[in-house]
Amino acid sequence: FGFCFVSFFNTDNKKMADVREMRIFCAEQIIVPDELPTILKNYSKEVIRSNPGDLVDFSLKYFEDMLKKREEAPGNDATTVPYPEVKKD
Repeated sequence: FGFCFVSFFNTDNKKMADVREMRIFCAEQIIVPDELPTILKNYSKEVIRSNPGDLVDFSLKYFEDMLKKREEAPGNDATTVPYPEVKKD
């Protein structure tokens, strides 16, 4: 495999670099959290079930509700917290 180069951190103060400076040079740089596929699968199912008129608004409410449930259930991660039902308008 080839050489991968990236600089996500500013070496002076260890903060994230400006997003405009970040470049993806190879697939190995992309880190996908283990829980992401489950989160997206459950979100997709809820979108199909609800068939929202405004997908952006629905998504905002869905993920805000998910975050609220996650915060209310200490010790749980995004994959163990029940996914909220978001009502259609």
